[in-house]
Amino acid sequence: MGLADFVKNKIQSAPNWMTLPLLHINKFGDKVYGKRTIDFKRNIPNLDPDRMLIEMANYAIAHVPYYRKRYQGLRIQTVSDFTSNISFIDKEEVVKYFNEFVSDDAEKIPHVTLSTSGTSGRPLKMLMPSDRYVTEMAFVGRILEHSGWKYGIKASIRKKRLPINRDYMVNPVTKEIIFDGYRTDDRYLAKMLKVIKKNNVDTLYGYPSTISQLLHIFKDHGTDLGFIKRVILTSEAVTQNHYSFIEDELGIKIATFYGHTEKLILLEQINRDILAIEPAYGFTEIIGPDGKPANPGQEGELVGTTLYNRVMPLLRYRTGDYAVPTGEVMTIDGIDKPTVKAISGRREKSIIYRHDGSYTTANAFEIHDERKMSYEAIQYVQETRGYLKVLVVKGKDFNPDDEQFMIDHYGYAMSGRQYVKIEYVDKLISQPNGKTLTVINNTI
Repeated sequence: MGLADFVKNKIQSAPNWMTLPLLHINKFGDKVYGKRTIDFKRNIPNLDPDRMLIEMANYAIAHVPYYRKRYQGLRIQTVSDFTSNISFIDKEEVVKYFNEFVSDDAEKIPHVTLSTSGTSGRPLKMLMPSDRYVTEMAFVGRILEHSGWKYGIKASIRKKRLPINRDYMVNPVTKEIIFDGYRTDDRYLAKMLKVIKKNNVDTLYGYPSTISQLLHIFKDHGTDLGFIKRVILTSEAVTQNHYSFIEDELGIKIATFYGHTEKLILLEQINRDILAIEPAYGFTEIIGPDGKPANPGQEGELVGTTLYNRVMPLLRYRTGDYAVPTGEVMTIDGIDKPTVKAISGRREKSIIYRHDGSYTTANAFEIHDERKMSYEAIQYVQETRGYLKVLVVKGKDFNPDDEQFMIDHYGYAMSGRQYVKIEYVDKLISQPNGKTLTVINNTI
């Protein structure tokens, strides 16, 4: 296990009496992520994304079986060479030919395996360098600094189920107090508020749907929210309603960005309308239905290429999410960044209503790496609000323990196991256009 994974997943399991003092002792800011991250962050304006793209493409052709079979003998010299000769891939292609996407050098490079059910039902497995935190924290840190965040303590309210005897956990390195993202009862909310105030937390971190709902509850209870200066929203689209409520009505600053599990594209939300592409994070394209670059004002699909992952490089990967290029460029921190607006995609069509009347999105239901599961695909169907049917295409090693885990996992998320039904199918339900959605909600 790499440092980033230990920091993210293990240190917070220690008792709060041990981690809470360490949280307040941590005054290192971004230095806690190490010299490599600091140096990389400082050097971002000097990076040459075009050169990095060409080097990665040629590396993939030489060292990755999938690309070697298709492009053997091809030498990429320019970005135009790359876009003219390398074909698009998508999640289905990566799942189908997974082993062929793994580099010959993978055994020499420390790495970890990540997985997510993603936005089209079938689980995607990715191999990532163990030191991916070096680039990730550098880029994300710069974005959050733009919101005025200075590495203070965050209250994290995301997809995290805590043990029954713990109200919260503490990660003293990432400076997070982590709450259970599924609990909304009055006792727990009162406890959450008490802990946040006692520890001088002024930043909330989580999914837009979860944070917005929490702020609505606090507001309805007459809570003075003046101590909250900003919210960091991730993993879901931030809508105009979120901006109207959180920024306009409550006066709380929103900081958000678009990213995804594959770590190919990063967009910084500049305001409620405009996002800026980070060119040194990954090579980003926006393509129309004909596969050519979308014109300004024309919606196109976001396509990403890694610049850093030599364990499992993905070139010209179609994300299934969409944006509208503006044709304009903003200079931020000395870097010229193309801008887009109107991010959309299947992620936005993923609302699920719990039995207690609250709602969330499929992101909060995903089984990531907390347990290795043997299934080929999952789909959520909601015919009645408060009740969820989970369609599962079993893997060859699927067993009764997997089924029990799913019942417990989804039951907890829905406020009771009695509100969840697991149904095994040979294939998921497809839309008339052939697409398979993670969520089919017929109550909206």
